Amino acid sequence: MSNLEQLPSGSYRYTKQIDGRRIRVTFDHEPSEREILLALTDKLKDSAPIKSDKLPFEIAAKQYINLKSNVLSESTAREYEGNIYRFSENFIRKDIYTMTDKDLQAEVNNLSANRKPKTVINYYSFALSVINTFNPDFRANVTLPQKIESEPYVPNDEEVKKVLAYIKEKYPRYYCYFILGVYGLRRSEILALKPSDIDGNTVYIQRALVKNREKKWVEKTTKTPKSKRKIEVPQDVADMIRENGYAFKGQPSNIVKTLNKTCKALNIPRFTPHVLRHYFASKLLSENVDVITVMALGGWSDVRTVQKHYAHALEDKKKEAVKIIDSITE
Repeated sequence: MSNLEQLPSGSYRYTKQIDGRRIRVTFDHEPSEREILLALTDKLKDSAPIKSDKLPFEIAAKQYINLKSNVLSESTAREYEGNIYRFSENFIRKDIYTMTDKDLQAEVNNLSANRKPKTVINYYSFALSVINTFNPDFRANVTLPQKIESEPYVPNDEEVKKVLAYIKEKYPRYYCYFILGVYGLRRSEILALKPSDIDGNTVYIQRALVKNREKKWVEKTTKTPKSKRKIEVPQDVADMIRENGYAFKGQPSNIVKTLNKTCKALNIPRFTPHVLRHYFASKLLSENVDVITVMALGGWSDVRTVQKHYAHALEDKKKEAVKIIDSITE
């Protein structure tokens, strides 16, 4: 946190420029990122325009994103900026101090006309967070669309083997990417891998390559502290990365296109490259690997995220159990 400095008194001061205003907060101890965010939020509320002034939702949303810029991932900050202009023009110009829950309900209704419930709920949560940051007295009584839970298609063992074999033969420059995906690496982690991150066949995951708010590729720290980890991969894959100087080089959008063409050629239901992380977790869970180990190998920090994959693993177990009964009744 380069904006944090220790004063001669022993206190700590954090300084941040937000919309041309220099905001400072002080602490009697070295603060965490969360403590800084909460202190900045309180300070921004105190220095926000008084309620007789207007604060359009668009301006409030931009200030909200700037306020959180040090604790949001690059992809989340980019997503939030895009969210602003997915609301209607009438809504983003509306003064958040005079906004009512009826205004918010009308916008939810408008968004629901051509968007999935999950998307609408995400936009609503973002809007409410923005409004409450500057107008904490705002209370929303809004009916949201019912969320439809849908699980992505997760390929089975045979399909994964076919996909890897096909890509190795037809699209060899993508092979390292997909096999690393099967070993649970995120896209950003694969894109950032360098030969210096490999010792023997052990891959040390220490950084991520992501697009920033200006849509430029930048190297950042891993998604969470627990994402820094090591995992053993096939020796030929480790050797390829060392020889090439990278795990993948090219347009990331072509990764999806390559997998789509592969699935079509093999007559396999289409799935996204990220689903390979689902496969990784569900495969290990189905083989009775404990959740803590799966979390460590995949770099997850929340056990609930891993447990979501248990449903898929459980389906495989159910099928095996039914076959046992079938063998008895035959």
